[in-house]
Amino acid sequence: MYRPSFLITNDFQSPVDSVVFRYAKRWRIENGIAEAVKFFSLNALSSPVLVKVHFDILMTMIAHSLYHFLSRQLRGVEECRASTIFRKFINMKADLAIRDGDIIVKFPRRAHNPIIKAAQLDKEPVPISWLGNRKMCFLNSGELLNKNED
Repeated sequence: MYRPSFLITNDFQSPVDSVVFRYAKRWRIENGIAEAVKFFSLNALSSPVLVKVHFDILMTMIAHSLYHFLSRQLRGVEECRASTIFRKFINMKADLAIRDGDIIVKFPRRAHNPIIKAAQLDKEPVPISWLGNRKMCFLNSGELLNKNED
């Protein structure tokens, strides 16, 4: 069911369609802020101290940008919100192993894993500097960690 929308403006010079278009852009921004407040708990900042509040907002915006970047790499979910990306692709159990200095992540079979594989995010392991330049490899549950695996 559609409900009427009302715009209150003091811009009497612009055509109605340009005013509606401008407000639609603003609503998208407000929806993004609402998502940050809801999913990233932006309204539960860690401290009332101004410096920490700015840090919390900065980290929230970085996390939001990383989720957005990930969604752009995954076919079919480019426009999904961070909470959907988290639920479908991040929030899952996985087995971790460190073999020959590499970090191996073995994730279970899930309906969305083919989307991850199609994105080829794991094609070329990249050294992670803050983990001692270890490389991270991703495997499906059907693949072996190595030939000596139990």
